[in-house]
Parts: sequence; C-alpha cells; structure tokens
Amino acid sequence: MTDPRRRDVLGLAAKGALAGIAGAVLGPPGGPALAAAASRTHFRALVIGSGFGGSVAALRLGRAGVDTLVVERGREWPVLPSRPLFGSSTRITDTMFWFRRTTRWPGMLPVPVTPAPGVMELSEERDLDIACAAAVGGGSVVYTGVTIAPPRRFFERLYPSGLRYDEFAGKWYPTVRAMLRAAPMPKDVYDSAPFTHSRLWDRQLANARMTARPADSTFDWHVVRQELAHALPPSATIGESDFGCGTGAKRDLTRTYLPAALATGHVQLRALHEVRSVGRRRDGGYSVVVRRLGEDGAALGTTEFTCEMLFLAAGALNTNRLLVAAREEGRLPDLPDTVGTGFGDNGDQVNLRSQPLEPIGPAQGSPCASTAFLSTGFGLPLRVENWVLSGFASLPATATFAVTVDTDHRGGFRYDPSTRRVVLADWTREKSAAAARAVLAFSARVAEANPGTLPVTVNNLHPFTGHPVGGCVIGRSTDLEGRVKGCEGLYVVDGSLLPGNVGGANPSLTIAAIAERALAGIVAAGG
Repeated sequence: MTDPRRRDVLGLAAKGALAGIAGAVLGPPGGPALAAAASRTHFRALVIGSGFGGSVAALRLGRAGVDTLVVERGREWPVLPSRPLFGSSTRITDTMFWFRRTTRWPGMLPVPVTPAPGVMELSEERDLDIACAAAVGGGSVVYTGVTIAPPRRFFERLYPSGLRYDEFAGKWYPTVRAMLRAAPMPKDVYDSAPFTHSRLWDRQLANARMTARPADSTFDWHVVRQELAHALPPSATIGESDFGCGTGAKRDLTRTYLPAALATGHVQLRALHEVRSVGRRRDGGYSVVVRRLGEDGAALGTTEFTCEMLFLAAGALNTNRLLVAAREEGRLPDLPDTVGTGFGDNGDQVNLRSQPLEPIGPAQGSPCASTAFLSTGFGLPLRVENWVLSGFASLPATATFAVTVDTDHRGGFRYDPSTRRVVLADWTREKSAAAARAVLAFSARVAEANPGTLPVTVNNLHPFTGHPVGGCVIGRSTDLEGRVKGCEGLYVVDGSLLPGNVGGANPSLTIAAIAERALAGIVAAGG
C-alpha cells in the first residue's frame, strides 16, 4: 500500500514554477518573474547534476508536476554554435579541463593551461585517472555517442535479480533510445573519406573471423553531413569528441531530455553551481550548499538550497565524494557503510594498430561506426569498438576502444580527515591489468590475421577510465529504485548505481534506463 505521506511529497508541486536560467537551452533571463525564480532557495526536489541520470530525473519529476531544481557545476554551451567553442587534442584551450594547470589525457602531451571551469574533470586518483564531465548535459557533451546495452548473460550476472533483463530490453532501453534518437551511422557517412579507418577496422575484424555490427549513436548525422559538404567547419569529421564537438554534431542531452524537462514548467536549471556539501536538516529535509562560479571560474559566493527530495546524479566520482564526506563529517550519519564501495573502471582500455600498408584517409571521424562483443578466448569477455584517438588522426593507424566484463576488481572511496578529501582507495594498477591483457590479446589476433599491422598499447603510462561506475551499488546501498537505505527522501540515479562494471557496454544507455525505471517507481509510489 502506498504511504500517503510519500504521495504528498510528489503531489504538492509549487504552483507557477518557472523553467529557466540564461543560456542556449532556455534563452536569456528577463523580467521580475525570472528574477524571483533565480532567487528561490527551496524546492520540493533538487537534482545534483545534469547528465544521463539527472536529466532523466528532471524530466520525469517535471512531468509529475514536482517543483524541481537542477544544479550543474559546469557551463551551459550553445546547442548549435555559430563557431567552434571547444578545444581538442590538437587545439588546446582553457575550456577543456575543470580547473587544471596542465593538460592530462591519453595521447596528449602535458601543456600549461589556465585553471577554468572546463568541460572535463581529470582526477588523478591512486593508480587510476578518472575522467568525468563538467557541463550542462554532463557526460553527453564529452562522450562519443555509443548507445548500446550489455548482453543478457552478463547483465544477469552483475545486477540484482529484481532488475529483469526482459523488462529493460522491452521497455527501458527502447524508451531511452527513442528519447536520444540513437541510430547507426548512415551508409553515405560510412562510405565517406573521414571514415576510411572505420571501413578498414571492420574489414580487419572480418579477416580475423570476428563479426562487427553497426553501433547505435547519438551523433546528429545531418550535422555530420554538413561537415562533409563543407557547410560547417570540421569537428566530428576530424576526430573531435572528447571535449565536445564545436559544430553541434553531437545530439547531447541539451537537445533531448533537458529541454523536455524545462518545457514542463516545473523544472529550473542553474549552471555554474558547484555543490560543496549535502546534509540533513533538523526538519527532515536536505541542505545543499553550492559555490556559484563565473564563466572564468571566479567564485561569486555560496548559496544554501533546501529540499524534501534530494537526487544525487553528479557522476560516480562526485556522488561518492559528496556522500562519503557527508557521512564521515556527520551531516548524513545514517548513510549505509556500503556507500563508497563497489567502484570499478568498467575495464576501459585503448589500443592502436599501425597500418603502414593501408590508406587511412585524410582524417579520422570520431563517431563510432561498429562494435563487436567477444565472449571467449581473451581472458575476460570484452566489447571492442571502432575508435579514433584524437590527436593522432593523421597517423597510419586504427584505434580500438574496449570495455571488458570484469566481475572481480573493485575499489572504494575513503575519507581522509587530514585533508578533508574523499579519495579512491583499494585500487592498484593490477586491477586494470586483466582488461589490458584482454585487449592486447584481441589486437594481436587481429594483427595476425592482417599482415602488415602491429598492435601497440597507448594507455599504460596512466591507467585511465572515462566510465567510472559504482560506489552506491543498486541493491546494496539503495533499493532497486535508487532510494538510499535508511535515508528517506535521498536518491541516487547516476552511474554510482552500476555494480562497478556495466557488463560489456558503455554506461550511458544503462544509466539512463535504470534512472527511467527508478523514476517511474518513485513517481508511482509518491516518493
């Protein structure tokens, strides 16, 4: 039976809630109504983060009539800019990294940059570099659009039995794909010169008797075609993606979930609001303290927001940082001990194969054309994806990105009282080694079937993940709809829920699908 008090939480949305802040998604501010909206500090629900989980939460809460605020630490970027705004591996700018003084990225030389609120945080944790987005739209701004589900057998091995694969395959995955308008690369794009490397990658896998299949992608093929026709400057067609696409070639969340959420009239979004702490109030609600930032990174002051329902969607790294610190500093003392445990790197690996005897094309486009799942023969099952390592697009080489199914290697987040920081603990380079061996074995087999190629690893210097997952694992730290155990009104709806590994896929589709399922249950139950 539904708790009537829970039903009331969702039923009392504030009347006349305004959707809006300045920016490309919402339009410029103006008038006393918007000024009043911008000064409000109490909301029925507050969502931290505007990536896949946060955007789903915003839309579903907004459609349920819940007065909701979304706070995002990063900047809001124009949806379809008139000129390139993002940097890249070959064009370093201060907009690339979140408050770093030196660039740090696979294949990128260290270059001094001015600390600023750029689109990518690169956190140097113990034996692992963790990348996570900082922008309105979260990871959708900096990922490479791959929208795929893990195979059934590995989903069922990793996730709680209450999350039925048939339900996800029949309802939640299609719901997300439809919202994101994911589609495989069209033949005319695939046949174009910037995707010569994609055709070569497919042919080499076929020679090794491996079956590559088209990958669903959220790239906007109309914009990619405009680049090919020279109606727009090159961006996606020259390998840009990791730090955003300057032409709007990526159909990120600022063109799908977020505008739909704001259109409900019950959701506000505030960019450049960096959450510094969360905690419980004496009245049973929650407190969220944010640092307001200027576009140049200058601190403009702090604001405390309050809410009855708090949704953590800051990404696995920052959701764990916020929650573990809140527990250890006594602001959320009832958090389960399991919060901060079960973290994994999703087995992320990157590999190059030299192609001295094959034409590679004038450039390498960033959208992934194809993917193959290999379940036996490499130590760990792995999914390999046609890729490009930005900055090396002109080299006679093809790139493979791989995610492995690793059920064993996990780490956790620990609070250091001497620095008052939360850091990744229980992680060593060896925990990335099995995934590295798997992708090297794959690449060696492809090279053997294609004389003249040579596999070369490219990321052993700094073990790296762009897909941090886990820490608040669903079914352990939360129920099956993201409610944090022992903390009524507190929810986790991002990659922290995943059990340290997606199960042979990129995380975005599964994060959004789990969030869709969670919000459907929360709305139906009234909290």
